[in-house]
Amino acid sequence: MTFLELTFLFFILALIAGGIVAGSFSGMLGIGGSILLVPLQFYLLTRLGYSPDIALKTAIATALFFTLPTSLSGAYNHSKRGAVLWNKALLMGFFGFLFSFVGAYIASFLNAAYLSIIFGVVVLGASIKFSTGKQSNENPENTKSNPFLFAACGSLLGLISGLTGIGGGLVLIPLVIFLAKMPLRQAIGTSSATIIFTSLGGVVSYIINGIGIEGLVPYSIGYVNLVMWAALAVPGVIFAAAGAKMSHRVNPKYVRGAFTVITFLVGIGMIIKGLLL
Repeated sequence: MTFLELTFLFFILALIAGGIVAGSFSGMLGIGGSILLVPLQFYLLTRLGYSPDIALKTAIATALFFTLPTSLSGAYNHSKRGAVLWNKALLMGFFGFLFSFVGAYIASFLNAAYLSIIFGVVVLGASIKFSTGKQSNENPENTKSNPFLFAACGSLLGLISGLTGIGGGLVLIPLVIFLAKMPLRQAIGTSSATIIFTSLGGVVSYIINGIGIEGLVPYSIGYVNLVMWAALAVPGVIFAAAGAKMSHRVNPKYVRGAFTVITFLVGIGMIIKGLLL
């Protein structure tokens, strides 16, 4: 086997492993998985010699595309257990789609250093807020019903989703828990459903704004790379279903702990990476 073949094999195996891990956390935590896949793809593509700008925008766009099937799988499994508040998910999803499209359009004009730092700050801020906030409500009937609140949440998470590639759960879960008083399991399930729409808006925008750009990774449509997406999505969908089932068997305290630790480490790492670019 040649060096080039070994490199390609390592590349694909690393993506498959990333899809397994991201899919599991997508189903279990409702975060979409992009938080893990953007840094992974960015690292792999820069190691292969792609420019940081192309590498990061491809990583963001492909990670958003990854969240579509995994979120569909996760939302389906959460919905079967009554953990998706569909009226709120659809409202947030509508505004999330629109603002994710706008966020991706803005991101297409930013360089990799700024995008990396923005990604890290958002992730780190959500991690700190999630770890320090207190959740007392575990009754879905006590969830607030103000449509303007959920429209605002959808708009904010959509904008951040388009800019950073984060499907929305990383932002949405803390928002609906602390502002709308939504129980953790319903927040996770509703997040999985909302991510379907926010990720779709970003994907469409990254495809449109990436058409005609020189130096893209082979087999890409705009900034979305189909080979990387396939290697991530196939195991991701399988393990998203398993993760969704696990979230209903695991103590919410441990789910919150895992969410906090992972997001904190990734946030610090991407800020450092952005400062060094």
